[in-house]
Amino acid sequence: MSKPTLCVIVPVYKAAATLDRCVASVLAQQVTGGLHCILVVDGSPDESGGLCDAWAARDPRVTVLHQENRGVSAARNAGLTAADSEYLVFLDADDALRPGALQAALDAQNTAPQSFVLWHYTTDEQDAAAVTSDTATRPQNMLARLWLDCLLAMPWNKLYRTAAAQQLAFDRQYTLGEDLQFVLDYIDLLGRTSPDFAYTILTAPLTFYDCSREGTLSTKYHADYCKIWPEHFARLNKACYATHCPQEDMRPLHRAELTVYAEGVADILRRDPAKRRAVRRDKAYAALRSPWLHALLERMRIEGCYSAYYLPCRWRSIRLVWVMAEARRTGSPLFGKLDWAGYYLLGRRMRRD
Repeated sequence: MSKPTLCVIVPVYKAAATLDRCVASVLAQQVTGGLHCILVVDGSPDESGGLCDAWAARDPRVTVLHQENRGVSAARNAGLTAADSEYLVFLDADDALRPGALQAALDAQNTAPQSFVLWHYTTDEQDAAAVTSDTATRPQNMLARLWLDCLLAMPWNKLYRTAAAQQLAFDRQYTLGEDLQFVLDYIDLLGRTSPDFAYTILTAPLTFYDCSREGTLSTKYHADYCKIWPEHFARLNKACYATHCPQEDMRPLHRAELTVYAEGVADILRRDPAKRRAVRRDKAYAALRSPWLHALLERMRIEGCYSAYYLPCRWRSIRLVWVMAEARRTGSPLFGKLDWAGYYLLGRRMRRD
């Protein structure tokens, strides 16, 4: 039996409420050359495992792998090892593919064989916009722009060459942002094997992303947030400089990185489990003394790149960082007032673009 053209890998954990929607969206895809769906049950304590087995009993295109709970990275790695296709796609069990998504991605790949195919997503389950083959091509020096356009950090909006992806693995040491590391590893591998590759972006949203899920900064506290993200951003910046991303993209990238970090500092004050307020303050202040943060602020000074968090972080003012982050989180006009106050304090010498 010849191998299928495409394999969809779905890690499954506590997904009973959304699993059927996810798997049905995969099996409804019409893919030239065949389709394989691998469901990796990561020790899920609910009925997800039984639902997966029921799908496999009904459809020979479904394979179920059961393993002890080792996390989403281990589940994806198990699926990677088992994949037997020319191409593969990752999908989370609470998300879904839109009708025609996979063939649209394959058509884009066939049109530009050396490209890395990515696509947009929608957070509206009822999105009725047509899935089309319309694409935009971006050169390798647009890597920072991919991040800024929310196309880079996730693994599930991309078409991977299975043989290449199987040379890599998701890093299980990370509990946050591990997806970005895998994507950057894959891009680095493509750059070494296909130096002239470009990014092909499908403009239609092919994946429904359920943004009600848990696990974002707004819903789950990560004690090592301010340690992990600098490591990810250092890797991202290195890749961006290696591909000569333009300054007009690097400035907003650095601004976005500072925002992510500063709001992580504020989250220490908001939700760190330490009972004593002084302990939380000490943790937040230690984060503001980070050598990575100092280097980022210096880079932004050289670039003339302004951020509302620039002065609060440069002054190491945990109170001001907290006030600004809370104002931004709640949509208070105070954030805008403090933003412009900092800009004028710096003599309007830095760029806001």
